[in-house]
Amino acid sequence: MVAVSFANLSERLRGLRLSGHGRAFVLGDGDKVLAASDGPGVMPAHLGDFPQDDALAAAAHEAISVTKTHEFRTQVDGGDVGKVFVSSFTLPFEQWRLLTAIPRSTFAGEIDRNTQRVLLVVVGLVVLAAATAVLFSNLLFARPIRALAAQLRLIERFSLDQVRHVPTFLAELNDFSEALKRMAAGLSAFAKYMPLDVVRPLVAGGFEPAPGGKLVEVTVMFADLPGFTELTERLGPDVQPHLTNFLTLAVEAIHSEGGTVDKFIGDAVMAIWNAPTAVPDHAHRACRAAAAIRAAMHALPAVSPDYGDIRVRIGVNTGTAIVGNVGSTERLSYTAIGDTVNIASRLVGVAKEYGVEIVLSDMTVSHAGSRLLSRPLGVANIRGKAVPVTVHTLSP
Repeated sequence: MVAVSFANLSERLRGLRLSGHGRAFVLGDGDKVLAASDGPGVMPAHLGDFPQDDALAAAAHEAISVTKTHEFRTQVDGGDVGKVFVSSFTLPFEQWRLLTAIPRSTFAGEIDRNTQRVLLVVVGLVVLAAATAVLFSNLLFARPIRALAAQLRLIERFSLDQVRHVPTFLAELNDFSEALKRMAAGLSAFAKYMPLDVVRPLVAGGFEPAPGGKLVEVTVMFADLPGFTELTERLGPDVQPHLTNFLTLAVEAIHSEGGTVDKFIGDAVMAIWNAPTAVPDHAHRACRAAAAIRAAMHALPAVSPDYGDIRVRIGVNTGTAIVGNVGSTERLSYTAIGDTVNIASRLVGVAKEYGVEIVLSDMTVSHAGSRLLSRPLGVANIRGKAVPVTVHTLSP
C-alpha cells in the first residue's frame, strides 16, 4: 500500500505545473526520496543518487546539504541550466517535506497557487496599510512641516508680508504656525525702527551684532524742512500728518535710488549710499534722490494749503566715513560717523546762505560725473573746517 501511495504521489507531482522545466520532490528523513515529479524509470532512494547529469536534482541536493533547516528558499548553481531556485516546505507528515527546483531562466513566480494567493493577499494588505500610513503621515505631518519650513525661509529672507498661518490638525504644529506669524509681525514692527538692509543680514545670518565699524566711501544726505517750526506753531498737533507726508516721500525717493535711511532727526532725515549695501554710482543716485525730494515737495502745496510755500533744504557730500554699529554693548545704532557726515549736515545750512534747496560738495559732483546737471555756487566756509569747501547746486 505504501508503494502504491508513493506511486500515486509521484503521479500527482508530475501533474504540477512548475514553469515547464521545474522539478518537485517529496523527501522523507534526510534526503530520502519518497516521490518525484520526473526522473529515471527507477527512482533512486536518495536525492544524491540521481544521475550526475540531472542538474535539478543535483541543485536540490546541494541546497539541502548547505541549508540545514526544513523550510527555506535559496538559489544555487545548476551548471548547464544556470541558477536554480530551490524551495523547501514542511509537509503535515513527520519528517516529510516538499522540495521544488526551478531554473531561474523559466522561473516566473509560478509557485504553489495557494501559497501565492496567501502571499498576494498579505502583500496587498501590507501595501494598503503602508499607503494609508504614508498618506496619513503626509497629510498630518509632512505637508504641514514642509509648509512651515517654507514660512521660516520667508522669515529668513525677511519677506515678512508673505508669512501666513499654516492650519494643521495637530495642536502643536498649529501653535508653532501661530508663533511664526507673531514672530513675523514682531520683526516687521522691529524693522520699522532700523534699516531693512541692516536687519535682513542679521536675521539671515543668525549672528549677534556688536559695536564696531569700518571705513567706507559713502555719499551722505541730510534733508530738512526749514519752515517746519512755523508750520508747527500754526497747526499744533495737526502738523504730524504733514511731517509724515514729507518723511514718507523722502524715504520713497531714497529707497528708489538704492539709499539707506540712517535716522530721522526731528523734521530732518539722514540717508547714506554704498553702505551697508554696495551702490557703485552712489553719488549720482544720491543726487537723483535729492532732485526727486525737491520735486515732491514742490507738489505738496497743491495737496494741502497748510503747506503754504514750504521748501526743503538738502545737503549731499561724498567721502570716507566709519560705518557700522555705534553705541553701547546693550544698545546699538547702525550709522555713519566722521568728517564726511559732518560736512553733509553743514551743507543744509549753506543752502540757506545761497538761497537754494540743494547743495552738493565738490566731491559729490566729481564722483557723480558728467551725467549730473549742476552749477557751481562758490566756496563755503564750513563750521569746524579749516579749509573752505567748493559747493554746487542741482539745476532744476
